[in-house]
Amino acid sequence: MIPSRVVADEREKASGVPEELGRLNVRVYYSMLRVADYVLSPEIAVERKSLRDLVSSVYDSRLFYQAARMSASYAKPYLLVEGDSKQVESLAKNTRAFYGAIANVTLAYGLRMLYTASPAETAMAIAGLLAHARAKPLERMPLESPPKSKSLAQQQVYLVSSLPGVGTRLAERLLAKYGTPRRIMSLTAGELAMTQGIGWKRAERVKSTLDSKFARHQDSKAQTRLEN
Repeated sequence: MIPSRVVADEREKASGVPEELGRLNVRVYYSMLRVADYVLSPEIAVERKSLRDLVSSVYDSRLFYQAARMSASYAKPYLLVEGDSKQVESLAKNTRAFYGAIANVTLAYGLRMLYTASPAETAMAIAGLLAHARAKPLERMPLESPPKSKSLAQQQVYLVSSLPGVGTRLAERLLAKYGTPRRIMSLTAGELAMTQGIGWKRAERVKSTLDSKFARHQDSKAQTRLEN
């Protein structure tokens, strides 16, 4: 397998993280980086800080300047904090002010935060980012697991809400109006369309799903038309 690659700042050599990355089949190249400690791709960079250095950088404002530079240079900047978060109370002069500053810098600059306990965990986090650098959101949300242990009413809502374009709220509205899932399944498209929030287009999708013959190897274009 071809090793993943990452560019690390020269000053990271002594941190132990590059060594751990090597054990994870990640090839590390060194450079004097002006922004961030690790560059994973043209979009992704990681600034690694010990918990003590993070607290210090809040009070001397370094964190804000670093976040601004990372945000300007990379679409997906990460702040990786290494250490025991329980020590914040003993390190920060004012815990509330500290977390306020962290909230400010992450929201203002779109800084993503990761927490690890050791250099080995830091390496695993970086390797994980490398492995999933091209991850994309799901095109469609997966259906909720069937509520086997829930009440009959909840099971009925789940059944009706599985129809295309019908969520929980519309399912409850349909059940309140027509009484049972069976009655809803037997409605014509016109009757469905008369329910507030359904409309004719959605009603046709529901009836098409209910009335179309099942085909295991259904043409992908036809399936796409059904879902759109």
